[in-house]
Order: sequence, then structure tokens, then C-alpha cells
Amino acid sequence: MIQFLMLKITFVIPYYDLEETVHKYLSEARHRDVSFDTTHIVGTEDVRKLKFDCDIIIARGITCAALREYHPEITVVEIPVTGYDVICALDECKRRFGARKIAVIGSVNMVYGSPVLNNIMDIEVMVYRVEKEGDASYYIHDAVERGADAIVGGLMTYNFALQTGLNATWIKSREDAIKQAVDEAIRTSEIKEKERERAEFFQIIMDYTHEGILAVDRSGRITAVNTSASRMLGFQRSILGRPVESVLSSDSISRVLERGEEDLGALELVGDSHVAANFVPIRIDNVVTGAVATLQNVSRIVEIENKIRKKILTKGHTAKYGFQDIVGRSDRIKTAISTAEKFSKVDANVLIFGETGTGKELFAHSIHRMSTRSQGPFVAVNCAALPEQLLESELFGYTEGAFTGAMKGGKAGLFEIAHEGTIFLDEVGEIPLPLQAKLLRVLQEREIMRIGHDRVIPIDVRIIAATNKDLGAMAKEGKFRQDILFRLDVLRINVPPLRQHREDVPLLMKHYLNLYRSRMGLPGVAVNPGAMGLLESYSWPGNVRELANLCERLSALCEENIVDCGDIEGLSADTPARSSLPDTAALQEDTVPELKTLEKQAILTAVEAAGGNYSQAARSLGISRSTLWRKMKSLGQE
Repeated sequence: MIQFLMLKITFVIPYYDLEETVHKYLSEARHRDVSFDTTHIVGTEDVRKLKFDCDIIIARGITCAALREYHPEITVVEIPVTGYDVICALDECKRRFGARKIAVIGSVNMVYGSPVLNNIMDIEVMVYRVEKEGDASYYIHDAVERGADAIVGGLMTYNFALQTGLNATWIKSREDAIKQAVDEAIRTSEIKEKERERAEFFQIIMDYTHEGILAVDRSGRITAVNTSASRMLGFQRSILGRPVESVLSSDSISRVLERGEEDLGALELVGDSHVAANFVPIRIDNVVTGAVATLQNVSRIVEIENKIRKKILTKGHTAKYGFQDIVGRSDRIKTAISTAEKFSKVDANVLIFGETGTGKELFAHSIHRMSTRSQGPFVAVNCAALPEQLLESELFGYTEGAFTGAMKGGKAGLFEIAHEGTIFLDEVGEIPLPLQAKLLRVLQEREIMRIGHDRVIPIDVRIIAATNKDLGAMAKEGKFRQDILFRLDVLRINVPPLRQHREDVPLLMKHYLNLYRSRMGLPGVAVNPGAMGLLESYSWPGNVRELANLCERLSALCEENIVDCGDIEGLSADTPARSSLPDTAALQEDTVPELKTLEKQAILTAVEAAGGNYSQAARSLGISRSTLWRKMKSLGQE
């Protein structure tokens, strides 16, 4: 909770006879947030010289007027003078001096209503309204010349009259007037406390907002300014009270004051920086009494926009894998990983070439995670999985109403979402030619336009593309743009097919079997040497993805803690079709016969090595004797 200093009230005692009454009432009027002090001042000279350490002053007559003139920063509450107080003074003057023509000389509230007392008191009353201290002396002489035989007024007027040798009395304030003044001062202090709290609240808001805020009155002078505005405008000292033209070179705020119309989104040049400004008029009863300007540094707006865009749009777009997740110890895999690690440190486009299922996306994830963009989003899109129109709207986004079914409010495209990060275009060779022209603009200009909009959106993305096709051959055939290929194929990584690093098969089998068995809550399984030999001899047309699928099936179906040749034979019929890449053309034999040939060779070798002892051969293959007999029968070798 905000704590405020106690408000201070100073009571100016006009004459010493009143001091006891004032102190008595002040002691009774204690307030938890108010402290009282008293002083004695008569005339304006003391008012001009003294400095007051208080928030509110209670005073009377000319002293009150002088305080308001010389100390406008302090609230002054006037001790009221009632008609009854004036009547009492007139009556005293009439009784003491036998006066019949009396001059009442004093401040507005002292003389108010005095003329009507002529008939009531059977005297002639002359009224003089005093606004300045010097007026009292002049009016006394004027009253004497007009036949006044006595003077009634405040203490200062009374003293002047005595110095002139005239009969005089002063208007005294009674206890109820003191009470009324103190009560009014306390009410005023409570209002000031609330105003101070409110002012402090708004000042905190102003000072801690990143926007610069500046307010002017109807004449264009600055009435409020926050820290951000002072910093933007380059001022360390207060600029309150200065003409706004002295700190803002444009006349935008002057036009707002003249026309009473807001001016939003104005671009102002402040020093060497561009500032986005909004100017809004302040209206009271439909009259323009001032204006408020909010200022934002354009570079700051861009920075905040990027943070918001990143936070909102990139939710879930993160790289999940690193190089440690790429399984393999062969020289080919090590070379690919080493190359990718080097490319991670270079902010250039990367083209990953490899057959389907080799793990190209793992390399894309890993490159992003090791790059300088690792804190940015990683957005992956399979270009072959979406039809042309849908792919365009996903990549570039669209505005509301751009086409039938467009989302209300529009949608940001994947390139926008990937701003300051990486976008992974898998199967990039499948992008249709018409869409390749828009992709070229992204590669050349680093900017996009949403469908249905003419506004250019700058983006900062790194593109990692992947393909299992010969893009060079496609470019020669006119199926892929040569200029796009040049811009994508800056850094190339070749991910080898599994048949070229079969020495990694045991490591991959162990990894995926443990992974899937763990997910299923089952104990681990091993692969016996005979089955592993078959797996290492297999060509793996579906690459690592085929191996992973096989491990998932084995994990689900294997009832024992070891995988043997029989388990593999039962699953071989479900093996995916081979890749259609040119260098796999020689491997188009059907998968099942290939495995059966390998299996037959392994069984015959084991039986021969065991000297025809089927029990020993079965043990070496990791299968039972009955399974060996069944397999030999199916192979025609019984």
C-alpha cells in the first residue's frame, strides 16, 4: 500500500486574543493524517518574506488574500467573517465612541451586507472593499474626508486607524468561525490526500509505461510528461510549462487543439529516431481544454511486436531432437553429423538429401538446436502432404475473407511463425511450380504477403529443405526452378541410406527395441546372433524408418525375451515397399524371398557347422529343435 506523508496545516492567528481559542479547538480537532501549527502574521510584508512548510494555511482578510497571491502553491482556507461579527463591531464602535457615521473597511467577506445595517442600527455605514494592503490607508483618509467619525475593519485597518488618531474597532472572529475554518481545512486536507494518492497512482502508471506520454493545455503548454517521453525527446530537466513546439518539431498537436480532432498513427522525427505518435484532444463539456500525445519509438514497437509474435504464434514450434538423438557409429553417419554440426554455426540455407526414412528431419532439428537461432521457433512442414492451395495458405497465411472458409481475423503463415527461427521444408521437390515463384520472393527479398493482402511483411528465417529426389534433374526437365535450387542448395548434407552403413543395424535395433518396450511397460528383449545376421544382411529399402517400424512390431508381438529368426520371418511380409530412387533400382526383388534366401543360408551353415547335430544347430541359431525341423521342412531340407 502507498504511504503518504502527514498533511500539515498552519493556522495564522490574526490577533493574540484569539490564540487561546485557536489552540483549544485545534487540540480537540485532532486528525490521524493531519498535523497543526500556528503563527502570527499581520499585513502582507511578513507574508511576502516568510516561507511556509505546510500544505494548507488558515488565514483571514487581507492576510488571506496576500497568502493566495504570494504562495499560490499552497491551499489557503479563509476564516469566515459573518454579518453578526460585523454587527458586533459596529455596535461596539457606536457604544464606545458614540459614532453615527462609521466606515467599514475590509475584505469582501467583511463588508458583504454592511450597507443594509443603516436602518437596522440607526447609523450611517460607509463601505470600502480592500483588495491590497495599501488600499486600507487610502480608504481611511477618504472616509475621514467624507465625515466618518469611526473606523471598523480588520486588525491591519484597525492599526492604521489608531496611527491616524481615529476611533476604531476591529472585527473579531468568534469561536464558531474558528471551528468552521478548521473543519473546512480538514475536509480540504482529505480531498488533497485523495488527490495526491490519485496523482501518485497515475504518475506511477505514466512513469512505468514504455510509451511516452505528454499533455498540454489549451494554449499548447506542457502540463504533464512522463519519464519515457523525456527520454525520447532528449530532455533530462523538467519541460513542464514549455510550449510544445519547443520539444516537438511538428505542428500535429497544435492542429488537434485547433480542430478538436484526434490524429492517430502519426510518424514524427525526434532527433535521429522515428516516433509513432497518437494525438488526442481533451474535452470538457465539448470544449477542447488540452491534448494528450502518446509516443512510441518505432524500433521499440518492432521489438515488442516480434516478441509478441514469437510468443503467441510459435507456441509448440520447437526442435525436439539434437545430434545426440542420431544413432550410429559408422564412418558415413559420423561424417554426416560432423558436416551438419559445422553447418549449424553458419546462418545459410541447407539442403538435406537422402532417401525416404533416413532421418533427414532429425538432422534439421539438430542443426536448428545448435544454431544461433536456437531460441527462435522451429517450424516443420511436409510439402508433399498438402494440396497446392492449402500449402500456399499454410506457408504464407491469409487475411479474413481472402477465400471461402477463411478464418475470421485471418491467419499467420508458417513463414511468419518461423520469424527469427528456422523453417524446415520437407519434400521441397513436391512444391508446385506456381507456388515456387512465391517461395523465390521469400528467398530473395526475405518478405511475404498474405493471401488477399497487399501489405509486405518482412521476415527473418533460415530455410532448411529436404528431398529424396534429384532436384538437378528436375530443374533440367522444368519441374523445379533452377534459381530456387541455387538458393536452397547452399550447404548440402547427404544422409546415407541404411544399406550403406549396415554396421549400425545392431545399435539401431537395440535403441528402438528398448524405446518401444519401455513405452509399452515391458521388459527389454535381445536379438539372437542368427536373427541379427539376417537383419545385417537385409538391404533395408525403407531405411531407418523401416527398421524402427519393425522394432515396434517386435516389441508388441514378441512373447519371449529374445528375438529369433522365426519372429523376423513372421513380420517380413509387412515390410514397406522400397524407395524408388535410381540407386536402389538393383534392389527391386521382393522382400520376403530375399529374407528366406538369407534364412536358408544361415540354417544350412549352422547345421553343417554342427556336423548334422540338429540340437546343437538349433542352439546356435537361438531357436528350438522343433522350430528348426519346421523351418527345414518349409525350405525343403528335411
